Amino acid sequence: MDPAALEVDVLGCEAEHLALTQAAAEGELAAGLIRYLYDTRKAKDHTDPHLVASWDGFAPDPGRTADFNATKKLLVAGLDLHVKQAERLGRAPKQHVWHCSIRAAETDRHLSDEEWADIARRVVAATGIAPDGDPDGCRWVAVRHAPDHIHIAATKVRPDLRTARHWNDYLTADRELAAIEKEYGLHQIMRGDRTAAKRPTRAEQEKAKRTARERLRTTLRTAVAAATSTEEFVHLLQHTNGILLDIKHFPSGDVRGYTVAMANDTNGKQQPVWYSGSELSPDLSFPKIRKRLDATEPQPVPRKTNPWHQATAAAERIPHRLSTVKTQRPKPTWLPSVKPSTPCPFAHPRQFSPNSVRQPRRSSAPLAPASRPRPARPRPARRRAGHGPRARPQRRRWRPYRPRASVSAVTSTSRSPV
Repeated sequence: MDPAALEVDVLGCEAEHLALTQAAAEGELAAGLIRYLYDTRKAKDHTDPHLVASWDGFAPDPGRTADFNATKKLLVAGLDLHVKQAERLGRAPKQHVWHCSIRAAETDRHLSDEEWADIARRVVAATGIAPDGDPDGCRWVAVRHAPDHIHIAATKVRPDLRTARHWNDYLTADRELAAIEKEYGLHQIMRGDRTAAKRPTRAEQEKAKRTARERLRTTLRTAVAAATSTEEFVHLLQHTNGILLDIKHFPSGDVRGYTVAMANDTNGKQQPVWYSGSELSPDLSFPKIRKRLDATEPQPVPRKTNPWHQATAAAERIPHRLSTVKTQRPKPTWLPSVKPSTPCPFAHPRQFSPNSVRQPRRSSAPLAPASRPRPARPRPARRRAGHGPRARPQRRRWRPYRPRASVSAVTSTSRSPV
């Protein structure tokens, strides 16, 4: 036995199982699988398909009867019996067909139907589909349509309408096949000790693709924000580590578009996975980037000077500065600014004396009359609150209205009766 073939076939049948499950509402799961196992027209490698074993040993065999269609319907009905019963109670699983293929190595001898039947019983017992001594095991059949392999088809609903527990069935089947190889003298292979790293799952592979796209999308947005023209945008991408850039041109030579890829993101052929800007994001297509950069005004770039050139120019100006300082002696800033005619003790300390100070000349013009002090303006007295022209009008107190009596009424009431 070659378990490596079992691995390939189980994975392939698992994909077929999932594809058939999509047609579960039509009730063609077991029927479609049986039709494939007995088909000799489309599958050219199928020769003499027939049953080698079944759940009770009395299942009808479409390959050994004259009426193939009628016998096939009886076989499918027998496999789906407990599934139909569970569907009436709402307890049937969505994926109720179990399919396993067992293939011998090319160097092994051809096994007989009895030997394949024994292998099939041991595999369904080890995986939990139909354990030994369990009268409520699932219904299954083993079909042989080639000299070197068989197919096991089973429904996962037990007679007690419970679902079979076949968790980790691949490892349990591989363990049983290792014992079968020794007993039957078949080719034995080295099996792993389950210490190697696990293969990445489909979700992990998709996540890695999304991570590469996110990194490319972030890099492109950063380059667009930093560039002022399409030429600078292309220059930035070409000098970015880990980014591969491919520019697309029209026959005229104009830029048509671009594609980018990560240097460490490759496919099965070790080729980089390229993405166009529009695939990463609609606003990262080349026409939209060009329109955006053309609308922005270029900012003035400060002139970059070389420090060595600055130091050389400063050294060359030193002799000119020294000659200018000798010819034009600057005036000390700490001396007081006085007229030349007025002697200054700081300027002439030896010739200074009290008698040498010249008195100011008196002018013959009459002196201006002394300005009289302006009389102080009397300070206005503080006004009391409520008085004066700017005082607020006082609110009148409210008094109840009392009508006054007329003069005649007063006179008539003041007189005494005669």
